[in-house]
Amino acid sequence: MSRFNAAATNIAVEQPTNIAVLPTPVAKVAAPQGLRRVSFAKAPKKEETKTEYPVFADPENPGVVKQVLDIAARIKTRSDEIESLEGAQVTDKAELKMFILPFYFKVNQGRAEPPSSVAIPSEAGEVLITFQNRYSKMESEAPLVPLLGDNLEKYFRVAFNLTIKGELLPMDKAQDIVDEIQKVLTRHGALDALEVKEEIKPTRDYHVARHTAFTLEQNLALEDACPIVAMIKTKGRGVK
Repeated sequence: MSRFNAAATNIAVEQPTNIAVLPTPVAKVAAPQGLRRVSFAKAPKKEETKTEYPVFADPENPGVVKQVLDIAARIKTRSDEIESLEGAQVTDKAELKMFILPFYFKVNQGRAEPPSSVAIPSEAGEVLITFQNRYSKMESEAPLVPLLGDNLEKYFRVAFNLTIKGELLPMDKAQDIVDEIQKVLTRHGALDALEVKEEIKPTRDYHVARHTAFTLEQNLALEDACPIVAMIKTKGRGVK
């Protein structure tokens, strides 16, 4: 069930008993097992050590010590205040996105090139919420399987970064390519130089499909699994 409250946004949303994965019915096939992955040899982890730092002291200049301590105290206090304000901003931005997202998908339904932003004319000035073609990182595709079914690999790939972009490799040759790279590093005793960052990424077709191939209800369900990145802008376009 989506976490979005349609009533709170004043947008009437009928909750279907069954959300169709695609507009066009497809024949029943065996449940997909997930995305195909490329396996990597793991280099041994290095032990982390805690660094010991010298504590500032100057017995011959107590006045300087007091100044340093006062300045450090002001910095620490302000840092705590800034962190508190930033935390409040993060909370407000997340809540704003929650309310605006259903409207964004509803107003742009069927548009292959929708405008990226929604304008909010607040009393303090205009605020823009921009929905970019970027999505939060996912470590597992499991939440997407019941939503996309056999179309999972159409809209999502396993991406990994070495010195190349793994999602651009031919999937049927990716493992062979990676194996050869690892063999070269192993042969030169440099396997620990291999750093792999893996994540689940949408394909190029996914962002457009949000507006052309999926319903509002499907988009809200997909948002729970793979949140879209939203930027809140308070400056620009004449915004004060």
